[in-house]
Amino acid sequence: MPGVSEALSLSAYLGEWLQVGTDVIVVGSGAAGLSAAVEAASAGARVTVLEKAPEIGGNTLISGGYFAALDPVRQKRQHIFDSTEFFYRQTFEFGGRRAKPELVRRLVENSTESLQWLEGLGMRFKPKVIELYGGHWARCHCPVLPLGQGYIRALSAAALRCGVKICTGSPVVDLVFRDGRAAGVTVLEGGRMRTLRARKAVVLASGGFAANARLIERYAPQLRGLTTDNIPSSTGEVMLVAHRHGAALRDMQYIQCLPGCPPGKTHRVRFHSVVSRFIFVNTEGRRFIREDGPRDVLRDTVLSQPHRLAFSVLDDAGFRDYGILVQKEAVEALEAGEAWKAGSVRELAGKMGVPAAALIETIAQYNRGVRSRCDRWGKSPRELRYTLSHPPFWACYAGMTIHYTEGGLDIDEMARCLDAKGRPIPGLFAAGAVTGGVHGSNRLGANGLTGAVVFGRTAGKMAVRLNV
Repeated sequence: MPGVSEALSLSAYLGEWLQVGTDVIVVGSGAAGLSAAVEAASAGARVTVLEKAPEIGGNTLISGGYFAALDPVRQKRQHIFDSTEFFYRQTFEFGGRRAKPELVRRLVENSTESLQWLEGLGMRFKPKVIELYGGHWARCHCPVLPLGQGYIRALSAAALRCGVKICTGSPVVDLVFRDGRAAGVTVLEGGRMRTLRARKAVVLASGGFAANARLIERYAPQLRGLTTDNIPSSTGEVMLVAHRHGAALRDMQYIQCLPGCPPGKTHRVRFHSVVSRFIFVNTEGRRFIREDGPRDVLRDTVLSQPHRLAFSVLDDAGFRDYGILVQKEAVEALEAGEAWKAGSVRELAGKMGVPAAALIETIAQYNRGVRSRCDRWGKSPRELRYTLSHPPFWACYAGMTIHYTEGGLDIDEMARCLDAKGRPIPGLFAAGAVTGGVHGSNRLGANGLTGAVVFGRTAGKMAVRLNV
């Protein structure tokens, strides 16, 4: 990946650090952290990014890569109505009206400009927008490169061009305050604790806690035992460190799940991403919900099925519509016996272990609904675009897996961390999945990367501007 080879170990950079210091420390190297670093450096600050993992990218690197934004070019070309108010209303309403309105407003109003900013850095998106699973409107931009690779390539290259120092294998274990102001961090390096000072600010972009089973059970005990699709380092320690220093937490009970690897299985296949291409069926071979429903409703409904299990089913036309990495996931799962491919629906049912007659009727009924533009489960007519009629047919497990923790550090619209009384903590900013209040109880599909970039950029700008 271009630029990544220029990431340093902290020990390699320590001498320079001690000599010249840094203005802004950014904790985390996903989309939020790198966006903050680029903006702060572009404003003239010396910036250092500290990444706990051996490589940069965080969850962004393995994400689906979709970016939700108002797009007057692509949407107009596809005859898709959209507006700031409609995007705001959907985000706020589907989030249970529990998000902070000013944060939702900032996300929505800055989505187009942030999309264009990314494209200006070299990020490439496909020419058409789609409605992503749980996205509820065709404003989701699909990257040309697989998953989140394009973001990390473009952002890390931009950061290095701006002189940002990126240090991997550098876990932050504490924050340093001076006269009530965030003034640095404590990092574990080579078995030693080192205190690193920041002249202006600290930006926390360390991700959520979706890989921390203990915290998941604490805040959402009904999800205990589920797998996660996050990287192992998404454990929330930096969030908890900030909380110990007085930063407020909010929305910690809101945890989003996506179809994925059930407990006891090892492969996740993302056949669910494009809602017009697949259907859900349960272990009885029958549909039980519309596939374009809210993600929290889909989660709870799948978990209420026998064995807390469902399957995603699609045909070969849908399979070929996915990118090479999703196809690779499917082939690997096929070889492991956790996905199935068959020349007929009857054969597919046999491999899945569901009643053949039920699955045959389910697919026939769905196809009739597509042709009549009227689905018995209420799937939107705009997503009733493709019948499942092109063999071979595919299916995979669609158990629920922990995907995104909507809760975290409370911030304001300038990405400043707030204390329990709602007061900004001087010098401390946060962006991305380490924060709460942006998405409410249910994050709209593709809004995760949008929020990361919008608030990462905000944090980077404000870290410099508010400390002049």
